[in-house]
Amino acid sequence: MKITLGILNTIKGENPVKEEVLEGIQDNLEYFDQIIFTGDESFFEDSDIQAQCLNLETDNKAVMRNAILENAKNDYILWISDTTVLEFDMIPEMMEQFEDYEDTDIVYPNMVIVDNTGLESTFILQDLYKKETDLLMSLKIENYFPEYGIITKKDLFNKTGKFDEEFEDYEFYNFLYQNIDNLRLKLSEFNYVVIHYPETFIDTSYRSYALRKAIKKYPLKKFFPRLNWENENLALATAYTSIGDILSDYLDYFNASQHYRQAALSLHNKVSMFKLVNTYYNMGLFDEAKKLLTQDQGFSQDEIKDLLYQIDKTQELITAIEKAIEEGKAQEVMVSINDVASFYSGAPVYNILGVIEFYGGNKENAYRYFYKAATMNPIDENIIHNLTDMANMLGKQEKVKGLFKRILGEI
Repeated sequence: MKITLGILNTIKGENPVKEEVLEGIQDNLEYFDQIIFTGDESFFEDSDIQAQCLNLETDNKAVMRNAILENAKNDYILWISDTTVLEFDMIPEMMEQFEDYEDTDIVYPNMVIVDNTGLESTFILQDLYKKETDLLMSLKIENYFPEYGIITKKDLFNKTGKFDEEFEDYEFYNFLYQNIDNLRLKLSEFNYVVIHYPETFIDTSYRSYALRKAIKKYPLKKFFPRLNWENENLALATAYTSIGDILSDYLDYFNASQHYRQAALSLHNKVSMFKLVNTYYNMGLFDEAKKLLTQDQGFSQDEIKDLLYQIDKTQELITAIEKAIEEGKAQEVMVSINDVASFYSGAPVYNILGVIEFYGGNKENAYRYFYKAATMNPIDENIIHNLTDMANMLGKQEKVKGLFKRILGEI
């Protein structure tokens, strides 16, 4: 079986793991009839590896994957990034899965994830063969399936279509979500792939958007088959709260708040109400959070007292810092924001950090802080103003429009 190796160029500057990646390719070189790289030939300098370089100038991973599809001439494609390390001689066992399970569309290995600090996390994965929709139960499929080190049949994309280029990131997982009913997935249980993620900035809005699209596509029972759906109100409250928790993990507090509200409307309960209060708090909607702190909502007097103190204290400190910024008291702002950040990491903090970086001349860092603040609270006028101004300065208007569309737009 001839295989095309497709490599996504995800690192535009210096690649700290380039040599390891090239060594992994070299260790499996005999199995590749074709190698396609979406970047330029400089990646292969000082190596004997011959590759077709597409020289794409894009950060859009869906565009990269689709370009590899268009250029692949073999029946099978092994997908990696330029920070993915293949283990020695791993291809034969993976290809055996296609021979033994002929209806398989994608073969995947276990994965080792290395973050930007060098911390390694090993994931021993479930064999999903003929249990593919079990992935939906996780609500976080990126933790249960690798996006690289997988082999797909090329003709799979004749029935599914290509990757959705609206997803510059998380494109593979959106593909899984949208096609999970029509896929056969098979684990190659003794193989591992090492995936390095050296970037510190992750746009989690793509993850939230993909999950919300999937929730609209499939019945909730597919995500939560183990709930007692005979007691529908309790099941709905549990499901909506769980979805809100994942959206909160993705920093999409706006949509998380909608799900916590739905949970409370399905079955009034203090757990969902407390999480809704906390979500408003993280968005910086302090007054909205305080309005919910009543005994009618299930909170005790002591709980109301403690939560009001916490919210009031944070609100006062944020207001004082914002006033100090207006008055140009840079040193006072730096000290105060560090104090606040030690116990609160809501949207107002990232907005303030963006302002600090802007006045320090670090526009790119300022943009990232404003972007994160807007992800957390896309309806705050001050945050919107700061992010759009910075986007105009840096020529990133379309990226910001995309962010607001993903979080606030209809699915």
